Amino acid sequence: MRIRKQIWDEFWRLVGAADRIALVTHKAPDGDAIGSLLGLGLALKRIGKRVITACHDPVPDKFRFLPGASEVLQSPDGIAPDLLIALDSSEPARTGRFAGLINSPEIDVLSLDHHPTNTGFGLLNLVDPDASSTSELVMDALEAGGLALDESIATCLLTGIVTDTQAFRTPNVTPSLLLKAGRLMNAGAPLYKIIAGTVASISYIVLRLWSEALRGVRLEDGVIWAVEPLEMRKAIGYEEPGDGHLVHLLLSVAEAKVAAVFRMERAGEVEVSLRARPGYNVASVAREFGGGGHILAAGATVPGSLDEVVARVLPLLKAEARREI
Repeated sequence: MRIRKQIWDEFWRLVGAADRIALVTHKAPDGDAIGSLLGLGLALKRIGKRVITACHDPVPDKFRFLPGASEVLQSPDGIAPDLLIALDSSEPARTGRFAGLINSPEIDVLSLDHHPTNTGFGLLNLVDPDASSTSELVMDALEAGGLALDESIATCLLTGIVTDTQAFRTPNVTPSLLLKAGRLMNAGAPLYKIIAGTVASISYIVLRLWSEALRGVRLEDGVIWAVEPLEMRKAIGYEEPGDGHLVHLLLSVAEAKVAAVFRMERAGEVEVSLRARPGYNVASVAREFGGGGHILAAGATVPGSLDEVVARVLPLLKAEARREI
């Protein structure tokens, strides 16, 4: 699926009519969320727009090298934009405390996303599930608007593409995407530095998190999973949102078809991260619990204790792993 020229034209018409633009991405931001947020923000500033970039959670340390990372706000207080663009977010709730702005009838909202579970909440929804990342869509947007790349914009967008494709290792990597990556490199984006500092690097505290969580790792019926209790995260001093990308490590186990990490970041609420090998569909499982995402990468926030949520989610994952493909 590709976004039609008429839709891009309407996107740029709305952007052109706005002066003060807020860009918002999802909670527990990954590289694509931050890369698309900052890349589009830099591009809009270059054409004279007043731009606010915002996210419920702070920019993770490994992405603080990106231009503009220090300017990302965590509070909606005082933000009164003419236009709001939600990036890499399938529904307003995914933006956390910024959902109220998105749901405000007084603000025009555009959605730029590549998740197939996007609910179409925007005045204009630029959603392409075939895209590798929202950062790739931002690159398409800039091309449609006739905006040139520079080193800063290219670095942000290539970071989003690299992290969402796990350094070009996912099934949605196409020859077209590789050509786009080449264009970003020609604009000055340092591919080696981006890979070395993101997908090929973990911090010591993440290693501690993995070490503790892997003590209880289980593999049954093609499903591999681990839990991250709130007490364990506090004991080792792990304060960042997310599972430390442990779910990617679990899926690398040869016998696994589906991987899951159950983490408690707040009492009574469990964040479930799901990954699958090609042919299986974890988005369908995530949707059963009010979540969403991609066929091979999805998640949900489920009320209950860790034991209760594991007991509810695991049978559906095992049923998915038993499907013949």
